[in-house]
Amino acid sequence: MARRWWKWLLLTPIAVSLLVWGADRLQIIYWVGRTDLEVEFAVADAATGSSVPGARVEVQSDGGFYEEQDTQEFLLIADAGGIARKVCRHSMCFGTRSGLKFTDTFAVHLPWWKYRVLAEGFEPSEWADLDVLEFQRQAQQYGPERSKLVVPVLLHKRRAS
Repeated sequence: MARRWWKWLLLTPIAVSLLVWGADRLQIIYWVGRTDLEVEFAVADAATGSSVPGARVEVQSDGGFYEEQDTQEFLLIADAGGIARKVCRHSMCFGTRSGLKFTDTFAVHLPWWKYRVLAEGFEPSEWADLDVLEFQRQAQQYGPERSKLVVPVLLHKRRAS
């Protein structure tokens, strides 16, 4: 008799877990929406880690799934903390949410930008694409219809000639 009691003690949590998991998976919502994506370039000295105020971020934009869809070029200037930013209004976002919210994902379409960073006394960075998997995974939602992507940029001091 004691042996059967232990079987039930072991099987009950497994059965309850499977029922809860099944209930969660019963209703899955795939959604599409919009968010104001704030893109921040955090520019720092590669040797010291200190911020680089006044750094210039040159951007060549081919548009994207946000309000400004036209091809354009623009310049962002880093503030005293080494941060250069631009808000991409009404960026397309999407995700998945399950019934009990065990699954709750968020992703945003990044703008189709190429960028490089220049600062006095530093080597310019190479041109890089913003819409790459590394950055797609880093964009975070932080409020209703608000999200942020922080792009770290490390600059190396210019060598004396």
